[in-house]
Amino acid sequence: MKRFFYVLTVLSLFLSGTSSLSAQTRQTVTARQAYVEPYSVSSREDISLRRGGISNWNNQNRSVVWYLYQQKGSYKVALDLQKISGEQNTIEISCTECAEVGFKPMIKKLSLKSASGDQQVRIGKVEIPATGYYRYEMKALTAMEGVIINGLSFEATPDKVTGAIPVVHATKFQSSPSVHLSFSTTAPTTKEYDWIYEEIMVPKGYDPLHTYWMSLGFFRGYMGIQTNSETERRVLFSVWDSVDKDKNPNASKDSLVSLVDKADYVTSNGFGNEGTGGQSYVKNANWKVDQPVKFLMNVRRGEGSIVLSAWYCINETEGWKYVASWRAPQEQRLFNGFYSFIENFSSSNGQLLRKGYYFNAFGREASTGKWLSFNKVRFSHTDGTEGERVDYEQGVAPEYPTRFYMASGGYTPTKLTADEIPLQTNEPSMDLKPFIERVDKALINEKKMSDN
Repeated sequence: MKRFFYVLTVLSLFLSGTSSLSAQTRQTVTARQAYVEPYSVSSREDISLRRGGISNWNNQNRSVVWYLYQQKGSYKVALDLQKISGEQNTIEISCTECAEVGFKPMIKKLSLKSASGDQQVRIGKVEIPATGYYRYEMKALTAMEGVIINGLSFEATPDKVTGAIPVVHATKFQSSPSVHLSFSTTAPTTKEYDWIYEEIMVPKGYDPLHTYWMSLGFFRGYMGIQTNSETERRVLFSVWDSVDKDKNPNASKDSLVSLVDKADYVTSNGFGNEGTGGQSYVKNANWKVDQPVKFLMNVRRGEGSIVLSAWYCINETEGWKYVASWRAPQEQRLFNGFYSFIENFSSSNGQLLRKGYYFNAFGREASTGKWLSFNKVRFSHTDGTEGERVDYEQGVAPEYPTRFYMASGGYTPTKLTADEIPLQTNEPSMDLKPFIERVDKALINEKKMSDN
């Protein structure tokens, strides 16, 4: 195929020259490290971001956006071009701050004309006043047929005092950080609970697709809510095997979980790639933003195993709904607390902010039958190293002093608040008898299945 040289006509008076950056000090950001915005499930059909460059730009209403962690300093920015063919193309490139640090936005318009051969063309200069995240957006002002762009390049000016070269970081983790809260109580306790309870509320506007708000996580699994598509919102309850069957394909049956019983509206199957086990979920749970979702779990000891059961409630009208019961072999532990997290399980929209409030967390001591408030948390997270994803929040919610919260994404600075609230006295008020009877029924159904 015929190769092309590129000619760049600068439409902004600020720009001057088309010389490339120094190869010795150049830092590059590739197409694969960008997002397509505004996001939808069809975003990558409108613009292709591949190892070979930005191409198939079929929708001028979508932009290519990079979120870069830049150290304080001065940078020359260039556009890495691979192919321009056909009619003249016009693009707009802007740089704005993700947090208020006094940065003066940069906006440039460039006109691209076809010729033969790869070329790198200077865009302009940016002065980064404070280390942090900055947003680079490339818009198509005309049709982009026949255009392939590799990405952006930066040349940093060495510090006048130290000689250090400021660095541009393009994160390896385009999905937002996973953030976790591990719950415990400051009250005296045996740390052996047969029932655990918590509520989650997802605020409106902070519920992007591909998010898992996990509520009750324990030593063998977890349950919570997900946004799986533009119409589907799940409740998920999973339990791990005693061994990872992916790594031990010949694992014995008595090391694997088994389904005891489930509701008719629940789907069950096995899962892998994060350990192996059994999964059960309500596909169209229809939970709502700005409304609490309640979660309840029970553990019951058996001979050489435990039975784990889960319920959820999205409103008082529908009441509590049973999910499933799973038998976990080679286990006799009761709950000793629980943890919660927010996870973004797709890399295509990791720039979007997701958030959740976690509150009314309780465990019921097996020996006393007393509900204890889990009023203290321990923070943890993935990523979090210099230049990677540090855009997360954890702690007591500023707007709700008796609730914890977590947020992830948005490419904003880390924010941590308090890790403890007063002991709560509003213990779960429901009668546990119907829940106990449902586990009894599950065990009867399990026996009927084994007898057949």
